Order: sequence, then C-alpha cells, then structure tokens
Amino acid sequence: MAEDLPYVGARAAFRHQGVARRLVTDVKFGGQPALGRVMADVAGPAFREYVLCIASDDRIVVTWVPSHKKVQRQRGYNQAELLARHLASGPRPLARAPLVRKTVSTKHQKGLNRAGRQANLRDVFSLDEREAADLPPRIEAVIVVDDVYTTGATAKGVSSALAAGMGLPVHVFTFSRAAGDASERHD
Repeated sequence: MAEDLPYVGARAAFRHQGVARRLVTDVKFGGQPALGRVMADVAGPAFREYVLCIASDDRIVVTWVPSHKKVQRQRGYNQAELLARHLASGPRPLARAPLVRKTVSTKHQKGLNRAGRQANLRDVFSLDEREAADLPPRIEAVIVVDDVYTTGATAKGVSSALAAGMGLPVHVFTFSRAAGDASERHD
C-alpha cells in the first residue's frame, strides 16, 4: 500500500554522492555558509525547470525547512534557508517567506533509520500563521527547499504543517537526494 504523502512531488538537483554530498556536508557541518550560493548556482537550472512544472512564477512562494532556534544560533545560519533564498532570487525572483517553525529541538537525523527519523520529527513543525497571512492572495503553490532528501521524514513533517495550515499544494525541492546506500543517510 502506497503511503499518503502531504506533498505533491519532490525533486532533487543531484544524487547525494561525490561533490554534491561534500557540498552539503561542508555547508551544513563545516561552517561554510558561502557554499549556499554555489549550491544554488549549480542547482538553479533544475529548480527553475521544476518551477515551470508547478505554476507561473508570481503564483509560487518558496520556503525552507526551518532549524530550531538553538541549532541556528549554534551554526549561525540555516543552510536550507540560504539555499532557498538564493534559488528564489535572480532575474525573475520568486516570493519567499519563512512559513514554518520548528518548535521542538530534536536529535540530529544523521544515523537514525527511517522509523527513527519519522518519530524524531513527529509534530515538531508548525505553520507561522502571521507569515502565511502576509502572502499575496494569488499564491497557488508552495515549494519547500532543503539541502538533502534522505527518507522523506523532514519533507513529510514540513509539508504536513503547510498543507494543513494553508490548503495549498506543497512541492519539495532539495539540492541532493540519497538513494539506497546506508552510508548516504545524512539529513
């Protein structure tokens, strides 16, 4: 039986291996926020192609997977936000807003199996209703941006909060996607 997902579709620019994996690791754990722009530059064509499949530019809002405020203070930035803001900018910028909050500080997902990841993220994301209320009424779809899609637990948690709170179709875009190999499990 297929799982009922709260998002319409998910797309990644790259497979989570080699240089793509190294970029994610360096921006996320290596204190190199400048790599967010590099990642957006190389993932930009795949992102723009995905946007064209969803709706016209002025009817989409881009958001990102939030970090808990404690983690963001420690790291100094949210790598998903950096990526999202750079992807949404450009000659035809897309609306962007911090639509979701992470209300609970959780364990790192790295090293957890699928069930552990889902349990770790259950009910930790909520819609920022003020941000959602400030969106223009023409918005027809939301794109959630993250650095890596591993088991889909993060995408599912964030998309559930968005879909339930906004009633709009949610799409997921990640820089890379892990596939099969347990050594790639690292979001």
